[in-house]
Amino acid sequence: MQNTLHLATCSDLRRRILVSLGAGKKPLSGLREELKVSSTTAIHALRELESEKLVFQDVDRGYALTKIGEIVALKLTDFMDAIEVLKMHEDFWLTHDLSGIPPQLFEKIGWLKGSTLLEAPATDFFRVHTEYINMIRTAKEIRGVSSLFIPEFSSLFENLVVDKKMDVKLVVTKEVLKKILEIADQDLLKRVLSDKRFKLRLYMMEEDKKIGLTVTNEFLSLGLFNFDGSYDWNKDLISSNQKAIAWGHELFKYYAKNSKSVRL
Repeated sequence: MQNTLHLATCSDLRRRILVSLGAGKKPLSGLREELKVSSTTAIHALRELESEKLVFQDVDRGYALTKIGEIVALKLTDFMDAIEVLKMHEDFWLTHDLSGIPPQLFEKIGWLKGSTLLEAPATDFFRVHTEYINMIRTAKEIRGVSSLFIPEFSSLFENLVVDKKMDVKLVVTKEVLKKILEIADQDLLKRVLSDKRFKLRLYMMEEDKKIGLTVTNEFLSLGLFNFDGSYDWNKDLISSNQKAIAWGHELFKYYAKNSKSVRL
């Protein structure tokens, strides 16, 4: 086990070979050109990987991963993606409350690779929130988890759900739900929740988790709380990558499963 771990992780070249072959079989020349190394150097690394049954050379003299090698390469790629996500936006992860993200979604944090941190300049405090509102207006469906109240809820509700017939599902805390009910047109909200022509579903989470998630068919937006309990309106992690969107949907389903459907 120690030998395999050492071979897979302690050499940049061997690591790159495993990741490269994870995309499919390649001849020595292809690996040499892709990795920018000499044939001698590549062959030496390949022989080491072959000794641990991670790589083999087929009858056409092309190099490919064994079944064990495929699993190691997948785990290695996932680990590298996770490190990239965490280091790329290191301050975002270190300075915010992450308790709203369950362990099973942390295991897939590499799916957020390529995400962009949207930050508001000091001269435009609400820029992030404004861009967020503009993005959801063009979506076909919205899934959200929120521990914070959005002042525009009433107007968004009428525009997106009533006028555009958008498919919207929201998981909110007890306090956020209370504020929504205070400002919403009660008769209209009851009608929308009971009428199958409209696609609004509200859920109340059992615990007051600190998170602000929105995932649509086009993008993911993840906002976090500061350690003092205040929401950070200045920073949102956003992505239009399909794996990031899938990550967001899994996080939404986790909360929806552990919440109560709201009936008025």
